[in-house]
Amino acid sequence: MNYFLEEEWLSLMEKVGTVSRARCLDIAGNPVWVGEYQNAGQKKWQLYGSWEEGGVAWLEALFVLGRRQGIFQVECAFNMARWSDQVLLTEVGAEITAEFGTYVVDLKQNQDQLWSGLHGKHRNMINRAGRDGLEVRFDVTVDPFTAMMDETYAKGGVENPFSRSYLTHLFALSGKRLLRAGVFSSQGLEAGAVVPWDGSWGYFLHGATRSDPRPGAANLLHWEVMLELQRRGVAGYDFGGARRDTDDPRLAGIFRFKERFGGTFIPCWYWRKVISPGRKWWHDAVVGMRGWGGGTV
Repeated sequence: MNYFLEEEWLSLMEKVGTVSRARCLDIAGNPVWVGEYQNAGQKKWQLYGSWEEGGVAWLEALFVLGRRQGIFQVECAFNMARWSDQVLLTEVGAEITAEFGTYVVDLKQNQDQLWSGLHGKHRNMINRAGRDGLEVRFDVTVDPFTAMMDETYAKGGVENPFSRSYLTHLFALSGKRLLRAGVFSSQGLEAGAVVPWDGSWGYFLHGATRSDPRPGAANLLHWEVMLELQRRGVAGYDFGGARRDTDDPRLAGIFRFKERFGGTFIPCWYWRKVISPGRKWWHDAVVGMRGWGGGTV
């Protein structure tokens, strides 16, 4: 099962208040964890991962269970979820709410094949990082990583959107299912990444660099993460989302950086499915009245 449909991740979402509670459901004989949102006396389910292997039958079983339990909507709007079969979503009547995508690298290749798949500039930067003595370790701690995330977002003129509470609880999960990768120089941490993984994929969940990192630090970081995942028997590396069509220079630069690791671009979609229109109408009406200054309803 996908990492983001398992207890570890959903329990984290409940602990930091992102969802009202984490729920374990039995869908067609498979346990799946979802986030339950509760407001205005109504509930919806939020999926943080994908399970396209189950096809139409799996999604329909999820919707049937939701109706029985008083759920008004099932949705997925998480950038690590990989709903890539638009035909499947259309067939079950889901509304597409956004399109994005990601690059994935096949780690079943041998190391020589992975290396040859890299863009020449990436290979040069990785070699330079090695010559400059940069070292990759998998023991990054929360304080330097959080400070580096603050630096990374500040470069883009925005605040770090991830709370200290969330990052502290995330790092507390560290173990065999979470890589905490860092590139170190004599001056300390240059670049870092948090990469959860399951039997199929490693997922680039969060990353950060110093405002003036040593050349090649980020390139070396992802290269060594791929090799470490490969050693652990993981089949692929997911670069955590990429926007192919964008006018934002920063996002365009991120897209090119990820593209040059030799992966395949996979288009993905956010979606939602209203399964109880009456309950949704009531939820929206009550929330709207609160927004208009109607007070407690």
